[in-house]
Amino acid sequence: MVRLNLGCGPNVITDWVNVDYAFGAKLAKYKLFKILNKKYHLIGCDWNPDIFIHNLTKKFPWVDNSVDIIYSSHTLEHLSKNEGIFFISECYRVLKGNGVIRIIVPDLLEIINQYREGKIAANDVLEELGVLTIEKNNINIRSLIKIIISTPHKCMYDCDTLLNIMKSSGFKAQEKKAFDSVIKDISKIEIITADFVRLITSI
Repeated sequence: MVRLNLGCGPNVITDWVNVDYAFGAKLAKYKLFKILNKKYHLIGCDWNPDIFIHNLTKKFPWVDNSVDIIYSSHTLEHLSKNEGIFFISECYRVLKGNGVIRIIVPDLLEIINQYREGKIAANDVLEELGVLTIEKNNINIRSLIKIIISTPHKCMYDCDTLLNIMKSSGFKAQEKKAFDSVIKDISKIEIITADFVRLITSI
């Protein structure tokens, strides 16, 4: 069975093909960097060197109808609108006819509702949207690396928009709650925190 964890970040799951293109994932291939990072904490997490490196804005390296399950959490919003549409079309291409896809993104409508209810201050909205880069004050080697590897959001979705895009690509998509999936052992790959749940849209 071929199961893809697309945009895995440091969340590497056994028996899945864990795919990412982050700067940290690429650096983790070099033993010297891992040693330096462990000593000086240059980046905030310890990337797994076994991650399969692939730019998800490019054609996927898997053949048509060859993948059983695709899981992607908090990755789509880091792609532009057109890159996101291409990403979903590539998922459809490689997924088997009876395959399953699950995509999780921050819910723009929920963020707006939180703001309108006074739960998010106006000057915190952009931070909630994830479009801010790291401030460049007090520059040092660690902050420079964080600026280089930061990946702000490029596109936001609400449930209806995401469902429509997926249906346009050929999927029979529906909204699902956290951990509600036909994917076996979903709890091993779906890591949810209390703050994370309110921003979640699952397909």
